[in-house]
Amino acid sequence: MPRSRPPMYDDGGGLPDVARGEQRHDPSRGRDSVEGHDNRRRGVPNFLIRRAIVVGLVVVLIAVASIVAGNLLGSADGGSGSAFGDSDWNTIVSIDKNIGAVVLTDADGEETGRFRLGIQSLTDSSVIGSTVIAASTDSIAVADLSAPDDIATIDIESAGELVRPSGTVATVIAPDIASERVVLVHGPTREVIDTADLDTVPGARYDIDLARSDPTGRNVLVTDSGNFQSVLFSFDRDAPSFFPGLALAVNDSIVVTAQNVGTNANINVFDHDGEAGVSTQTASVRAGMISGGNVILIGVEGEVLSLSIASGEVTTLDSLSVGTVQSGNVAPRGDRLIVRGDQGTAIVDGDGLVIADLPGAQPTTTGIDKLAPRRSTCVILARAATNEIMVVDLDDGAIRIEALAQPEVLADVSGCLPVVPTSAGYLSLTPDAVQPVTLVGDVLAISPDGGTLVVENNNRLLLTERAVPDSDPADPVDIGRAGRSVAFADL
Repeated sequence: MPRSRPPMYDDGGGLPDVARGEQRHDPSRGRDSVEGHDNRRRGVPNFLIRRAIVVGLVVVLIAVASIVAGNLLGSADGGSGSAFGDSDWNTIVSIDKNIGAVVLTDADGEETGRFRLGIQSLTDSSVIGSTVIAASTDSIAVADLSAPDDIATIDIESAGELVRPSGTVATVIAPDIASERVVLVHGPTREVIDTADLDTVPGARYDIDLARSDPTGRNVLVTDSGNFQSVLFSFDRDAPSFFPGLALAVNDSIVVTAQNVGTNANINVFDHDGEAGVSTQTASVRAGMISGGNVILIGVEGEVLSLSIASGEVTTLDSLSVGTVQSGNVAPRGDRLIVRGDQGTAIVDGDGLVIADLPGAQPTTTGIDKLAPRRSTCVILARAATNEIMVVDLDDGAIRIEALAQPEVLADVSGCLPVVPTSAGYLSLTPDAVQPVTLVGDVLAISPDGGTLVVENNNRLLLTERAVPDSDPADPVDIGRAGRSVAFADL
C-alpha cells in the first residue's frame, strides 16, 4: 500500500484562474528569475534516507547517472542548455490537460503548490528546468513553477504540438495551424519570440520539424519553404536574419545553409547579420555540424566532408554505410552528428570521424527524442527487424547494452539508463546488466537521474524507486490521481 495519503482536495477543480499576463515577456525579468535560484539547495530527493539502503545495483545506477550527466553537461546555467542536462530534481509536476491545472508534489507525496495555467484542453505541455510551457488549440501559456503568479499567454491558432529544434533541449517551438507563424519559448529564461511581432516576410511557411539550434537554444535556424529561405530567430537579437537555402547548421556566430540542385549542393556560410562568408559546391547534402573552424557535411550517399570556414576548401574524410541518408541531428552536447540512413544509423564526431556505423538501427522517437536524439551521453537505437533496443555511447560509439524490447523508451538525462517495455513487463538497462523492473502498473515518467519512476496503478500516480530483483525498495509514494501528464523539476 502507498505509505503517503493522497493530497487533499485532489479533484483537480476549485482553483482560481491566474490572471493572463501580457503577450510579450520582459527578457531581463526572465533571466533574473532564473539566476535568483542559484542559492537554493539542490539535490535529488533520496528515499533511502528513510529506509534501509537499497543494495548495490540501485545505488550504482543512480550514482552513474548523476556522474555522467554532471561531467558532460556541467552545472545549471540559466543562459545555456546545460540546465537541462542536470540530473537534480526535487519536485514532481503533474498537469491536468482538461482544465490546465498544475500540481506540484515533493518526494514525500506532499503537495507543495497548485495553480491554473489559464488555458484549458491542453494539446501538449513541456517542463524545462523550472518553466512549464503548455499549448492548446488557441493559446500558449508560459509559467515559472517557482513563482506562478504571473503567467504569460500568447493567443495563437496552434497546431497543438510543441517541437524542440534539433540540437537543443532548452527551447520549444509552437506553430500556428498553417505554419505561417511560430512562437519560440526559451525555457531557462522564459523569453518568448513571436513572429507576429517581427518584421518577417509575407507568405512564410516554417518547416519546424527541420529547425536547427545551437546547444543553448538561443539561436534557432528555421527553413521558410514558402519563401525558399532560412530565417534565424535569436533571443540575443532584436530582429530575424534571412538567408538563401535550407537550414543546415547554426552556432552562436554563424549559420550554414544548403541549396540542393539536382545531385549537387551550394553550401553557404554567413554570420548572424547576413554577411556572406565562404561558399562552395559539393554533392547534395542532408546534414551538417559546425565544429571548430570547419563544417562537417554529410552527403546524400553517405560522403563525410569537411568545409573550412576560413578558406572554403572541402576535404573528403570518410563514407557511411547506412544507405541513402535521410537526415542528421546534432546531439545537444554539440560535438556529435547522428546520421539516419534508410539502412541504418551512424555517429560522426567533431573531426568528421565515423565512430559508429550501425546497420538496421534507427534512433527511438518517443518522449523528448521524438524528432531527434536529445540525450547527453548515449543514443538509444531500435532494430525493428529483431525487436531489439541498443544503448550506444556517444563518446566512442561502443554498444553498451542490448535487449529485446519495444521502442517506447523512457530514458534519463544521459540516455544510458533507459527503462524499456516488453510483453512481460519493464526492463532496466544499465551498462552492466539487463534486469526486470519490480513494479505494478504502467510507467509514465522517469526522473532525470534515472533512479525514480512514476507509475500509474488503480487510477493513482505512484512515485517509486527503480527497483530490480534482490533489492529492497521503499514503499511507493502516492502523488495524486491519474489522468495527468507528469514531469520532474528542480525548484
